[in-house]
Amino acid sequence: MAKGYRPVRRDQEFLLPPRMVDWLPDDHLVWFVLDVVAELDTSRLHARAARRRDGLAVRSAAGRAGYDPDLLLALLVYAYACGERSSRRIERLCVTDVAFRVICASDVPDHSVLARFRQVHAPVFAELFVQVLRLCRAAGLVQLGTVAIDGTKIAANASPLANRSAAWLAADADRMDRDAAARAADRQTVAGILGEAAEVDAAEDARFGSARGDELPPGWNGPDGRRERIRAAAARLAAAEAEQRERERAAAAAHRERDTAALVKAESALVDARTTQQAKIEEWERAWEHAVTHPGAPVPKGRAPRQDSTTVRRAEQRLAAARERLAHPPRAPRPGRRPAPAGQPAHKPTANITDPDSTIMPTRYGWLQAYNAQFAITADQCILTTLVSTNPNDRVSYSPMTTAAQHTAETTLADPEGIATLLYDAGYTCEDTLAAPTPNRLMALGKTRSVRKAARERPTSGPPPPDATPRQAMDHRLRTPEGTALYTRRGATVEPGIGNLKKLLDRFSRRGLAAVTSELHFTATVFNLLKLHRATHA
Repeated sequence: MAKGYRPVRRDQEFLLPPRMVDWLPDDHLVWFVLDVVAELDTSRLHARAARRRDGLAVRSAAGRAGYDPDLLLALLVYAYACGERSSRRIERLCVTDVAFRVICASDVPDHSVLARFRQVHAPVFAELFVQVLRLCRAAGLVQLGTVAIDGTKIAANASPLANRSAAWLAADADRMDRDAAARAADRQTVAGILGEAAEVDAAEDARFGSARGDELPPGWNGPDGRRERIRAAAARLAAAEAEQRERERAAAAAHRERDTAALVKAESALVDARTTQQAKIEEWERAWEHAVTHPGAPVPKGRAPRQDSTTVRRAEQRLAAARERLAHPPRAPRPGRRPAPAGQPAHKPTANITDPDSTIMPTRYGWLQAYNAQFAITADQCILTTLVSTNPNDRVSYSPMTTAAQHTAETTLADPEGIATLLYDAGYTCEDTLAAPTPNRLMALGKTRSVRKAARERPTSGPPPPDATPRQAMDHRLRTPEGTALYTRRGATVEPGIGNLKKLLDRFSRRGLAAVTSELHFTATVFNLLKLHRATHA
């Protein structure tokens, strides 16, 4: 046993390697990211950096030179690969982390530079995704034998508590209009005082440019932009409420028709029950009269049947319940929501004032302010295409995701054969999607365990019968040995892929449908790069 402790020498001097290349091992992810970025076509990033656009002066003759776009791209790619999406945390890591310091060459960019780069170059990220996908294809990845399509809910950069009703938005818009009118009057009052300031501002704008470089995009800054967003949200809510009223009217008509049929059936059942019970009473009385008039004849056993038997009482209760439903029909709940308790108003559509494009969506862990992210993932777990939807239902994404996956395979990857088999879970199943003219595909008609049980207990082979409906034909394909083997691979293809991507992006950092779509494209690009790095390293 040692007699003392190891020495603690915090003032020990070290000689770091004289070159940054020697700071990290040769197989580190940083070198792979830098090599890939060097191979990508980033001409649009450089072209954007050389001119002003959208009011952002990226390079100014009066200030210092800007950062190399390739450096910022590599820095963001490596940061997302490490699960870091905050611009401020990335700035701190460029000081404390060796790998981040190697990427930025010890020239630490400000967090505003990183945020602005991610915002300004958002349209380019979709092109970078395509380039990386082609690079993975050239390396032997992106196998198109089977492609699984599935969706997941990713939290938005907004709180569910920021949802407001249409009435609140309308009142807030009116208040902002009054404030705007008051500000206009104030501006007229102080116009003379501000005249000199305007001349000074004009001179400074001519010299330095009218933009600082950290402004928000148009429509997101200032009270006017916020008022326009609120008005747009109120218009969407008005359309949603009209659609909901139409759904409630149709549902009420369907309920009334169903309840009327149920009432007629209950009345007929009560008449039959009373008739049957009366026949039993008469039969019992005849048997008793025969026993009395004929000595030695058997006497009926038990008590005499009553008119209000259990069967008759139940039929009367069902008739009363049918009349009550017809007289007081229940309010149709909003699809995807539980019905409102008795005495409480039904749910009304709302909009989020922080991120109006995001919506409240159901998940297995409860309700979440989120977007519905759709993925098409290959058998080797490379992301083929992505889509962001504001609808929690996967069925509405069936057609665009199928078209995008086929287009990517045939056009982007130049594969003449395209995708061999598309795999969908039960979330995409409905009569419209089953009847859609899509190439070879397998779509579950229920839970995975139900699909496997049907394949075990009712196996089949060959093509479906010619007179089979789309649902029957799909059920037939799932019960064949080939269909069972193909669909079994769906869970091992798309589920791990989505799980690994959510390690990189468990919550969107940006707001708005276009912004989160760009962020998802960038994250999918990083995801495919990590797949390529691991395959190359192996």
